[in-house]
Amino acid sequence: MIELIRWLGLALVLLLGPMILIHELGHFLTAKRAGVRVLEFGLGFPPRLLTLAQERGALEVDGMRMVLPPRLRLPKDLEPGQQVEVLTRPEEDGSYHVLRIAPTEAPSGREETSQGTQFRGRLTALEPGTRYSLNLLPIGGFVRMLGEEDPSSPRSLAAQPKRWRLAVLLAGPLLNLTAAFLILTAAFASGVPEHYFVQVEEVVPDTAAEAAGLQPGDILTAVDGERLVDGPEQLRERVLASPEQPLTLSVIRAGEELSLVATPRLKEGHGFLGIRMQAWPDPASLTRHSLPQAAKAAATDLVDVVTIIFRLPRMVATGDVQPAEVRPTGVPGILQLLALFLKQSLEWHVAFPVLRATALISLALGLTNLLPLPALDGGRALFVLIETVRGRRLDPSTEAAIHMVGIVILLTLSAVIIVQDIISPIIPWSVLSR
Repeated sequence: MIELIRWLGLALVLLLGPMILIHELGHFLTAKRAGVRVLEFGLGFPPRLLTLAQERGALEVDGMRMVLPPRLRLPKDLEPGQQVEVLTRPEEDGSYHVLRIAPTEAPSGREETSQGTQFRGRLTALEPGTRYSLNLLPIGGFVRMLGEEDPSSPRSLAAQPKRWRLAVLLAGPLLNLTAAFLILTAAFASGVPEHYFVQVEEVVPDTAAEAAGLQPGDILTAVDGERLVDGPEQLRERVLASPEQPLTLSVIRAGEELSLVATPRLKEGHGFLGIRMQAWPDPASLTRHSLPQAAKAAATDLVDVVTIIFRLPRMVATGDVQPAEVRPTGVPGILQLLALFLKQSLEWHVAFPVLRATALISLALGLTNLLPLPALDGGRALFVLIETVRGRRLDPSTEAAIHMVGIVILLTLSAVIIVQDIISPIIPWSVLSR
């Protein structure tokens, strides 16, 4: 169990978390460029552990703009419209830096004191700087923006021109798609195994494999002098076709080359050796692509994957693919796959498996968020496009209600999928526990 948790934790922090963080970073950078007031950019999901940094903000008292220092503690429930008393420090550039602010009932006015310039008046604007926070759950991050559906504030997301709202909404998924291409390019550049040996994972007692002296961890490189290139499939075919016939196995064990003779026993009309095995890359077959070749291979691979995704409904309808093979996968299932490929890459000393898996997860995150469903980025972008066609926007409260319903439905479906991933994992949990 400890081993399982370790691998899942590593996959979460090193692979899935950064892909989610990249998505949110796209929203964040574009929102800043658009002039949207970003309230918080968080590493991980709440509850908040601590504030890493906070930008300078601003406030206005009766239209007089003042600089709000990053670490200044504001009164609870402070909102525009309240009567406040603000102590400031005048600066050489003519600005006023806030030293203290508190609600008051005193009439408006200005007074010079030994501590600084004191203003009393109505708080007409309050814009704390962006908070950068570290949160408890290490699953990517989040961006909290002002007024995602409410255009009442001029610096809210909803108040921006349509082109900027679309840019902010689509930046996250598009950055995921870009990351998928770059990571997959790195994967092909790092080296792709073209041929595979066989690693013995387990030897079944009282079988031909045990009699021949095979041990877990052995690497089988050839059979009767024929070098293995297709891994387990090639070995399986030779064993099935060779009942009661001795096979000479070339083995690497702890860096030493051995030659063992195994005679598969007759079982159900075929040869049976008695091992559980997995593919093991042939180091001599590792092909490293140049950067242009790697980029071309990555683009081709991504196009092939997207094409298969769009063809899946028809393939399921025609029976070419079983529904159980294309079931939706939640966070536990994704983590399980990433952990498996991470473990494989570390054992093989080959980066390709984990890099390709991470790239495909980033691709899936980008495409999923582009779906025109309420609460998703694609759904919010659809409302902007509808507004463009209609010439006027949908009532903000109605749009917010639609997205809220979408969130509830998505969370419910996610909960069902998560339970399914735990009860019926894509691969046995024991694979990661070894």
